[in-house]
Amino acid sequence: MKKFIYSMFALAISAMTFTSCEDVPAPYALPGNEDPVVIEPTGSGTLEDPYNVAAALDYVNGLAADAESPQDIYIKGKVVSVNTNYNESEPQFGNAVFYISDDGTSAKQFYVYRALYLGNKKYTSGTTLAKGDEVIICGKVVNYKGTTPETVQSKAFLYSLNGVTEGGGGGDAGEGKGSGTLNDPFNSVAAANAVKNLTWTSNTEYEKTGEVYVKGKISKIATNGTFTEGGTYGNASFYISEDGSENGEFYCFRVLYLENKKFASGQTDIKVGDEVIICGKLMNYRGNTPETVAGEAYLYSLNGATDSGSGGGGSGGSGEAKGDGSKANPFNAVAAANAVKDLTWTSNTEYEKTGDVYVKGKISKIANNGTYTGGGTYGNASFYISEDGSQTDEFYCFRILYFDNKKYESGQTDIKVGDEVVVYGKLMNYRGNTPETVAGEAYLISLNGATDGGSGSGGGGSEGGGGSAVTSLTNGNFETWADGLPTGWKSASTASSATLSQSTDAHGGSYSVLVVGDAANNKRLATQEITLAAGDYTFSIWIKATTEDVAQARLGYVPVTGGKVGNYAYAKDYSNLSTSWQQFSYDFTLSSETTVCLLVMNPKASSYSSGKDILVDDATLTKK
Repeated sequence: MKKFIYSMFALAISAMTFTSCEDVPAPYALPGNEDPVVIEPTGSGTLEDPYNVAAALDYVNGLAADAESPQDIYIKGKVVSVNTNYNESEPQFGNAVFYISDDGTSAKQFYVYRALYLGNKKYTSGTTLAKGDEVIICGKVVNYKGTTPETVQSKAFLYSLNGVTEGGGGGDAGEGKGSGTLNDPFNSVAAANAVKNLTWTSNTEYEKTGEVYVKGKISKIATNGTFTEGGTYGNASFYISEDGSENGEFYCFRVLYLENKKFASGQTDIKVGDEVIICGKLMNYRGNTPETVAGEAYLYSLNGATDSGSGGGGSGGSGEAKGDGSKANPFNAVAAANAVKDLTWTSNTEYEKTGDVYVKGKISKIANNGTYTGGGTYGNASFYISEDGSQTDEFYCFRILYFDNKKYESGQTDIKVGDEVVVYGKLMNYRGNTPETVAGEAYLISLNGATDGGSGSGGGGSEGGGGSAVTSLTNGNFETWADGLPTGWKSASTASSATLSQSTDAHGGSYSVLVVGDAANNKRLATQEITLAAGDYTFSIWIKATTEDVAQARLGYVPVTGGKVGNYAYAKDYSNLSTSWQQFSYDFTLSSETTVCLLVMNPKASSYSSGKDILVDDATLTKK
């Protein structure tokens, strides 16, 4: 029996061996050996014709390592897996990380890294993704380290989710209308489109538009966004769209009230549905959020009204500007505000200011502790003036010293509402929204016609604002050279990064210095390290472009300790250059004795500069 079973088994093995040698096709593929489905690349990367994932992978793999796409592209696919919905674990980011492929399988996936939600907005509660969702992604892509095609962090968003494109704010939800003028304002979509290509580097370094007008209806108000809740800032943050819906929204961030004033108690507040016109500057915050620049935009009209009534002062107002700022013809309050409205503000130590001017008016109100007697150890006062002493079209006189640029002392005549004063000194646009005098750099010239303060002492200085002293700056005229470099213009630290050469195209004397440009990197001309006493300084220098290409420069300084540089401080905005010599100045303040290098930045190639060579000559440093 066992033999019979063995014989049958051997026969079966023999039969199987014979069959396996036959060259006969199987009726179907064996499990695990299926041919993969090949999906051909399709699409051109536009909204009308998005890349499929295969085409997107081909496109990004063709970029250099870590190179970003020069423009936004559109990619269509299905969600394979979701790594993180940031609204759930990190709500402050409001973006998501997930993979997509053409068929929803794990074959040939594209990495969507920290992309925002529909309408280029942050994710909020309930706005999550799921495996199998069909999406279109819009944004910039990068060949990360040359190995991973992916979207650029916070520069991409979910254009559509299972066919839904609602969400607004992306610049594509609706038709852009208007030219940005008062007579033809941007709508919300046109406003977003106007900034979509502006660059963003940091909170203090970004591109912005000039002053434009944007019209729309309030679709929602941000947290603490009503003017009454704006507190000490007196501004509001809200969204507008053309029809008041959440489609095609534009973000109005920290917008001031009518007439560019802070909101004050008793004024009409804002609400959803109100029709507004905003006047101000726009930016592309972090490269993905079109919005107004904080403190540089205001409510031009609210439901047709353009008058704020009993506003909070200091705006430049609707009254007539008078005077030229001279002793014989002082500015009135409106003209003083107008004189600073375009001055830039970066921080408490980095801002533009006027030269010394005269401003005349009547005191309309005195700030807290603003009488001279209340100035305490500072011996100054803060108050508002207007042409007629009313609280309309006020100008803020901040920390004004007494007669002869001295501190106030007991026994001298104080100030009160209704007094007619002339103030002399420098003006600024504090935080970009409050025209005022520069603290400690303005003083009282006359009080109700009197120009003598009595028994004052201390202080010092003359009608010129305390006088000025020129601080030595080695070889500021670039006439002395050694070993191919201008003497005094090569730091021992890393502050000097530019290649320099001598040029006979000089503003003064025989020579200037040519600062070689670099299309890929910012380059700095820096002085040798110099130690300066505490005080206010003005660094001035003459600069010209060497070609007709767009060119800019930026002045600044950097503290140096033990041969190591600290934080670089620059003028907020770059200065536009021409092929003619122009003088540029940068004011800065040192709170204590500091070793610094003074700087001229020649920026890399961008939309506003060519990265070409520039010429520099005749530098001075003045201590005020």
